[in-house]
Amino acid sequence: MVGHKVLIENKKNQKWPSWPVYGYAEKKSINRVLSSNQIFASKEVRSFEKEFAKFNNSKYAKCVGNGTQGLHLALAALDIGVGDEVIVTNYSWISSASCILMQNAIPVFCDIEEDTLGIDPKKIINKITKKTKAIIVVHMFGYMCKIDKIAEIAKQKKIYLIEDASHAHGSSYKKINAGNYGDIGVFSLHQRKNLPSGEGGILVCKKEKINKRIYQLRSFGSKELSFNYRMTEFCAAIGRVRLKKLKKDNKIRRSNADFLIRIFKDFEGITFLKPMNKSKCVYHKLVLKFNKNYFKLNLKKFIKKLQMNGILIKETYPPLNEHPHFNPIVKPARGIPWKWKLLSKNRCLPLKLKNLKFPISNNLINNVLIELDINPLVTKKMLKNFYELCLKFKK
Repeated sequence: MVGHKVLIENKKNQKWPSWPVYGYAEKKSINRVLSSNQIFASKEVRSFEKEFAKFNNSKYAKCVGNGTQGLHLALAALDIGVGDEVIVTNYSWISSASCILMQNAIPVFCDIEEDTLGIDPKKIINKITKKTKAIIVVHMFGYMCKIDKIAEIAKQKKIYLIEDASHAHGSSYKKINAGNYGDIGVFSLHQRKNLPSGEGGILVCKKEKINKRIYQLRSFGSKELSFNYRMTEFCAAIGRVRLKKLKKDNKIRRSNADFLIRIFKDFEGITFLKPMNKSKCVYHKLVLKFNKNYFKLNLKKFIKKLQMNGILIKETYPPLNEHPHFNPIVKPARGIPWKWKLLSKNRCLPLKLKNLKFPISNNLINNVLIELDINPLVTKKMLKNFYELCLKFKK
């Protein structure tokens, strides 16, 4: 993802702040690590794992270097390998599906639901074959998908369920936290996430056997070919500080979302994705739905105008099946282990996954969805200014 500048000024000289800002407590935690002379994963990492497991009501937690490593490690720990099929959403950041290629397995893309942006449980059924070994779901922007229905499908079909909860630290559905429905849940601690340690990831699980397998594969040099996916003491120390602030930060995000939804209630040009009943959303981003019939501008120009006025707003992710990872022309060093036909010495026949059609996600991505940053540093005054700018672009 392309990052934003730390501060962007709008025409009224207000500053829409980028997330996060680190302060004295984080600096103190870094000094604590330096004073210990122990940078390799040790006390801070173990403490962070215990504290996050308690926060998330998870039985086990293990830290890794980043969320992508976590997703890859989850598949490896569940013995997903060459030729195995993994059903995955067509709408997410690339890591949700590229991790499948890292295990030389086959991503099977599935369309989403408009009301949750999560993978559609009804469409999952038609994707399951004898080769299906797992499903990867994503709680997009902290909005919970219909994870209970998907978990039931996975249980009935005896296939693994992995939750990509990279955006969902503290989200829940029916009082069960994100990450705890599946066999493994994966959280990202990237700089822009609700729980930011700069880089990092955490895996949670319920079974001791899976926890041990994650632990064994996380550190390079064990009896089995494994990975160097450990978290540093620095990231863990910062993560411990930010974890103490997370509930308050998420509360502010929800307050910002409620405020915007309230002031836009009579404006049909912009509507908002609403969390499911019995769910709690942590609004990594607030998802807006754009109605082109109410504006002078198309979606792209509307977003650009707002960005020029200093609003941290952007188009959403492109469809995953169109990404070059899944449509290579030159044979890659790894991944895509199936259906290669050599055309010449170095060039191969593309798989043409980009030609697959997903009506719901394609329409939402291209015509409707907008991501708005409502992080805890954004004030109500800034949000009101955003509303007033939107009014100016009405027909």
